Amino acid sequence: MASSWEQYVTETCGRVEKELLGDEPFKNKEILIRALTRTAALNEALEHEELKTIGHQRSLATLGDAILDYAIIEKFAKKHHGQPGEINALRERYGKNTAIHAFAKEQIKLQDYVIWGPNERATKRWEEERTDLLADCFEALVGAIYLDQGIKAVTKFLKEIDYFDRIDEQYTSS
Repeated sequence: MASSWEQYVTETCGRVEKELLGDEPFKNKEILIRALTRTAALNEALEHEELKTIGHQRSLATLGDAILDYAIIEKFAKKHHGQPGEINALRERYGKNTAIHAFAKEQIKLQDYVIWGPNERATKRWEEERTDLLADCFEALVGAIYLDQGIKAVTKFLKEIDYFDRIDEQYTSS
């Protein structure tokens, strides 16, 4: 019989994998749980103390930021023949925290999968006008995908969620 923790990991990861990530399950489910866990969640009484041993998403967000930049550069490097100014402008467009936050919130509803602190969830912090919290969450998810499955999986994920086209739509509709 599975422990409460094992059941939590299976259910949480299964939902994210099925609804958000597609057909490739995580090998290391704890990396996915870590990517979804906000620091504020660890500052409260927890149903699953194991979350504290896994940690929060901060370092994965840092890694994911770099990996997202790499994926952006790779996507456009050939098309723009390595022109640094053009590539940097594209990196800024597709890697801008406000754009990532809006994409994560509106397009993939990442807030529904994040393990928030109770106060963050109660106040729906991701809805605040001046926040880009979901950008960090998205970058942590990208970092987790990279660590678990590599750069090809990150590229596939971005393609499956129409990341670049949807960011373009955001810019043209705003």
